[in-house]
Amino acid sequence: MKHTELTPLLWQHGPTQGTRTYVLAPFAGGSAYSMGGWLRELLRPGESALVLQYPGRGPRAAEALPTSLGELAVEAGRAIQRHSTGPVVVVGHSLGGVLGHALAGHLEHAGREVELCVASAARPPSSVRLDAGQVLAMTDAQWLHEITRYSTFDLALLNDPAVLDLIVPVVRADYLMLARHVPEHRTLSCPLLAVGAADDAWVTAEHLEIWGEHTTGGLTTRVLPGGHFYFRDDPAGVTELIHTALDGVRTREELR
Repeated sequence: MKHTELTPLLWQHGPTQGTRTYVLAPFAGGSAYSMGGWLRELLRPGESALVLQYPGRGPRAAEALPTSLGELAVEAGRAIQRHSTGPVVVVGHSLGGVLGHALAGHLEHAGREVELCVASAARPPSSVRLDAGQVLAMTDAQWLHEITRYSTFDLALLNDPAVLDLIVPVVRADYLMLARHVPEHRTLSCPLLAVGAADDAWVTAEHLEIWGEHTTGGLTTRVLPGGHFYFRDDPAGVTELIHTALDGVRTREELR
């Protein structure tokens, strides 16, 4: 799907001023390209999307890797305010779910309407996420295990040391950013949809329920088949949940 680079961080898909704007935050090690499957299923006629392209990957490979999830959320919030209008739906997967929560908080604080925040395969900010010391101590063999456990990378490709040398620093930096994140104690007012997967050992049903502590707008939890990257097998599954949640929000507003 074609995109326009509004800023290095912000890639736009769809019309310039859509009736609704989705903001998509990729997972650790991911790039804007990795959210392409979501876009094909998510956007309905007249809607647009802004996908975050983190530093240090893709066209931004020469830039320094990000070190602060909070600063990334602030930068993204400012860019979104400059380059879009109207209601926003924030969708993040894994690390992107934590980033998306922080971003939704900044947007609401700035007066922007956030229709829905979607945390996919993400532990809530109040839960223990990662230990920075353990992340820094991981060996190449451990990183190889970690990457293959949570991704669909070709194992033969990862056995090439040159390829591994390109991937590991990016994933390590993202893990450290998540481990060191100190969330602001900002409760959302928008509804929140927390989606997990039945075979994901990282995010449990309990984690999904805890997301309810981070919004006053109501929590919906759903568990889909698959592992941490469940959406790769059935991208329509999660997007249908998002559309259903949004249709419910719109119906409640019309009944007021």
